[in-house]
Amino acid sequence: MYKILLVEDDKSIREIIVKYFSKREFEVIEAIDGYDALSKIDSAINLVLLDIMMPDINGLEVCYQIRLRHQCPIVFISALSDEDTQLRAFELGGDDYIAKPFLPSVLYAKCIAICKRQYQNQSHMKRFHDLSINYATHQVWVQNKEIRLAYKEYLLLEYLTKNANILLEREQILNTIWGYDYYGDCRAVDTYIKKVRKKIEPCQYIHTVFKVGYVFKDGENDEKDI
Repeated sequence: MYKILLVEDDKSIREIIVKYFSKREFEVIEAIDGYDALSKIDSAINLVLLDIMMPDINGLEVCYQIRLRHQCPIVFISALSDEDTQLRAFELGGDDYIAKPFLPSVLYAKCIAICKRQYQNQSHMKRFHDLSINYATHQVWVQNKEIRLAYKEYLLLEYLTKNANILLEREQILNTIWGYDYYGDCRAVDTYIKKVRKKIEPCQYIHTVFKVGYVFKDGENDEKDI
C-alpha cells in the first residue's frame, strides 16, 4: 500500500479524494494547509497531492520547502490552469499538474502510475549517507538536492560507487570510462576526479591512493541499498 499526503484546504475535495483512494491502494494522510503539510511530510510518504491556493502559505512555496528535504513525487491539483502557474509548479519540482475540476478516477490513475514508476526507480537506488544515486535514471543527489554531472563525470562516479571500498588504479579507470582505444594519458582521470569531487561537496568520499589510484568510501564503510 502506498502512503499519500493530501494537502487541500477544501474539506469537500479532501473527502472525495480520501473516499476514492482509501478503497484502493493508498493510505491517505490529510493536511489542511501548507504548514500542516510540512509538519507531516516524512520519508514514508510515497506521493504528495498538493493544492496551490491555500491560506498562509501557498502550494508553490510548500513544494519548494518539500524539495529541500524530500524527493517524493508531487502532483499539483489546482483551479489555476494558466500556463505561467503550471510552468512555475514544474520548475519548483512538481511531477504532474491536474486542473480542477477533475475526475477522481483520472487522478487515481495518474497517482498509481507515478508511484509504481517511483518504486521501480528506487530498486536502482544507492545511498551513501548524504550522497544518493539512481543508476537507472543517472540522477545524483547531495543532501537531497539534485546535482548535474556531465556524462563522463557520471560514469566515473557510478564506476567508483559500484566498486565502493575497492582500490581502482588510474589505468583501470581510464580503460573502463574512456575505453582501451583512448590515446590520452591518466591525467584525464585526475582531472575528472577533481570535477566530481567539487560537484559532490561536502561528500568527501573519493580518496586518493598516492601513485596508484582512487577508492570510494564514505568514512564508515556502510553503504547500503535503499
